[in-house]
Amino acid sequence: MPRLTETTFRRLFIATSVVQGIHVFEHVVQLYQVFVLGIPDDTALGLLGYVLQLQGTEEWLHLVFNLSYLSALVLLLVTIRGLVPDSVPRGAFAAFAFAVAWEGWHNVEHAVIISNVIANGGCPCPGIGDVVLGITDTVLHFFYNAIAYAATIPAFWLYNTRSTRARVPVVELARD
Repeated sequence: MPRLTETTFRRLFIATSVVQGIHVFEHVVQLYQVFVLGIPDDTALGLLGYVLQLQGTEEWLHLVFNLSYLSALVLLLVTIRGLVPDSVPRGAFAAFAFAVAWEGWHNVEHAVIISNVIANGGCPCPGIGDVVLGITDTVLHFFYNAIAYAATIPAFWLYNTRSTRARVPVVELARD
């Protein structure tokens, strides 16, 4: 795999973090719709879900988004591995690697959900975790996304603060 330039890597890392933050916010909106506004789970689609529906569900949007997110995380993981321990400490790298694995499982969930969308011509479209745990997919997928996002933030924060500090020249003030 070709190595990313520092500028490309930084832009991808920032874009991935910002977009996933927005995605987590979409899930917060869904929780608000269900638990505060009383909108039924199957019709609480966040904000984008009302605009980008296919087969009466936002599940296709989530599938495409989460596959893209997982792909970006894998690309970032390969590059971050070369930054350990100088710019990214081992613990932050381990958390990031966990996020990649967690997001991989999340994508398996979406594959099961989409197989149910195809089989049913829409929803009901249960995944694995919501059936096994007896919770709604709205709650479950909020946690999937929040955990994956939270596990990437230490590496993102430390990389950006350490590499910015390394690039900023130290200027000594003249003493009178």
